[in-house]
Amino acid sequence: MTITRLLPRFIMILTVIVALIGGLSAGLGRLGWEIPLPNRDWLMLHGPLMICGFLGTLICLERAVALAGRFPLSILVPAINAIGTIALLCFPQSVIPKLIITAGSVGLMGLFVLMYRLHPSRDVVIMALGTISWVVGNLFWASGSVIYEVVHLWTAFLLLTIIGERLELSRVRRLSEVAEFQLTWAVGFYLVGVYLTLFKLDLGIRVLGFGAVWTAIWLLYYDIAGRTIRQTGLPRYIAACLIAGYLWLLVGGVMAIWKGAIYAGVDYAMILHAFLLGFVFSMIFGHAPIIIPALTGLQINYTPIFYVHLILLHVTLIYRTYGNLVLDMTARRYGGLLNVTAVLLFMGVMAITVIRSNRRNQKSLP
Repeated sequence: MTITRLLPRFIMILTVIVALIGGLSAGLGRLGWEIPLPNRDWLMLHGPLMICGFLGTLICLERAVALAGRFPLSILVPAINAIGTIALLCFPQSVIPKLIITAGSVGLMGLFVLMYRLHPSRDVVIMALGTISWVVGNLFWASGSVIYEVVHLWTAFLLLTIIGERLELSRVRRLSEVAEFQLTWAVGFYLVGVYLTLFKLDLGIRVLGFGAVWTAIWLLYYDIAGRTIRQTGLPRYIAACLIAGYLWLLVGGVMAIWKGAIYAGVDYAMILHAFLLGFVFSMIFGHAPIIIPALTGLQINYTPIFYVHLILLHVTLIYRTYGNLVLDMTARRYGGLLNVTAVLLFMGVMAITVIRSNRRNQKSLP
């Protein structure tokens, strides 16, 4: 791969990292830690930076790279979203960054249209439905809606993107039409709940919780992780990440059914972090050894050290959830700090592993 082709990707990956660090810093500030933020407005950027900036740009980039061979201009989609992310960091009170990020999400929807034309399948439809939810959420956000009114639409974007990808990979098990139909109904229930939150928040959260529980049970039963966990090395590590994530999706769904309408506070954080930290970040930890080489052309060799940040994430999230349940603010604050530590450790381990892997591979060349 030429430097000319890789340079825009590395610039966007740098933007993704900046958004992640900004989002984590804002999250710690919201928990009461003394974090040197440029201004107090950044405290309200935790969700937008983590979902729209970090993960939104990353998903756009992943899809653009997959289509780059046939559609070179697809790289403009993550570029637009990256520009919106930087603008959001610079002008947190302006509507312009929100509109740019909305344009990026519409561009991602266009990429899924192209994908469906190339490979019409149920998994592409599921991922496209997630992107539509992101577009709708962004439109409401840009029009002045507060975060709790759109966060479930944003969460649907991430969850359905992952679920669609897992359905695609689970085809090696030759799923029956009945099995795929069951997932369609589970996702349908979840989406109905997500859109109900716009009108009936309490009912909507309970319905999406039921859909999340159903989807988690389906993934635990049908996903190939149930087989690959018996293997060794990287396949087992990825499977451990996936299974842990599915369990958090189940927990988040149960808590959504139990708690119902949430606007802020410990219950709000508990449900969202079960979905977004427990499920989504576990998926990120598991897929990083595959995604990083695909996006950068760099090699990454498996090491058992990967389990350190995985275990730290889930143990500390359990501790934080305990703090939310019993209103132990110390457990909540330190659990959040240790969650961030797990994510930063993951980033450090990935960076060091990439450097060492590529040095080793260069030395082995004749």
